[in-house]
Amino acid sequence: MLRDASPIKTLLWRTFTPAIVVLAIGLGGLVYTRLYDTILDGFSRKLVTTSALTGALIDPADHDFLIQAASVRAPAESVEAMPQYLRNVEPMRRIREELDLTYLYTQVLGGLKDVIYILDSTVGDEHSLLGSEDELTEETRAGLRRTTEGGPIYVSPIEFQEQWGLLKTAAAPVKDRSGKIVATAGADVNISVIEVATQNALFASALIGLASLMASALVTFLIVRWVAAPIERLKAEALRIAAGDPAPPADTAAPKEVRRLRLALAELAARLTADMREAWSRTKAEDRQRDEALLTQSLPPAAPVVLTRDKVGAVVWRPSDDGLEARLEHRAMVVLAGRMADDPKLAGRWRDLAVARRGLVSAEAGA
Repeated sequence: MLRDASPIKTLLWRTFTPAIVVLAIGLGGLVYTRLYDTILDGFSRKLVTTSALTGALIDPADHDFLIQAASVRAPAESVEAMPQYLRNVEPMRRIREELDLTYLYTQVLGGLKDVIYILDSTVGDEHSLLGSEDELTEETRAGLRRTTEGGPIYVSPIEFQEQWGLLKTAAAPVKDRSGKIVATAGADVNISVIEVATQNALFASALIGLASLMASALVTFLIVRWVAAPIERLKAEALRIAAGDPAPPADTAAPKEVRRLRLALAELAARLTADMREAWSRTKAEDRQRDEALLTQSLPPAAPVVLTRDKVGAVVWRPSDDGLEARLEHRAMVVLAGRMADDPKLAGRWRDLAVARRGLVSAEAGA
């Protein structure tokens, strides 16, 4: 047993809905990816610009003095109270706060670990004292070495550093009084700052995905109406014609294929109407012939009828044939003869009363 077929609207929605969802998700994902890349690129540019600016603002003589103090392990607190440290670190602190950076500092390669911190704009528990050492990832260490050797400004990916967590770093060269690169100015941003911007991007991409979903649903609704509604109307017209209504389908706006179907249905309706009329005419003719045959068989054969008689002669109706009309006229003449026999006055008016169409009424002498 065949199951009932689904309506055309349901089939169209089943077809388009997965495509709409995939389109919305794909568009949202694409927007998020582009926004995320743009955010990272923006942070990279920000870090590059900040580190380069910091490296250019630092006084080479002061920085050489601080590097020398760190190398001889001078008391960090005392050195950081000196003018050489303060007049360089205070602009760095303002830059870090205004640009919402996590860390802004200078460092030199070497020491017992990987780098030695010189200037650090951070205050509080996370402040690295002059001469503090730190270990870096292999990729960052290699990048700082390339920058120190005259390479481009190093920009790291988002990477985990054991002491500081997930960071994105840029390092620009810092030169001494002779113009030689001896250190790097580092600018860091924590992943939490990037995550806030990323969450905003995710929210924006979600809104764009939702907007695209709604727009796609609206377009699909219009397509369903444009395609399904004419098909449903055509189906109703076909059922109406099948029920016997010969009127052609209404001419309404529809896709080209539906218009072709409607034209074919109109031609079919015209043929059905012609066939019905022909069948009806044929049936009526057959019924008439059958009725005539039955009626002819039920009537006696047409024979001459004496309508009235007197001493001179008689008035006689004689049939012209033995068909149905002649037999009906014969019956009528028999009835008329009986009425004339009962009413002699009628007999005198036989010329007016005995009007024959399938026979001949005549007065015959001596009949």
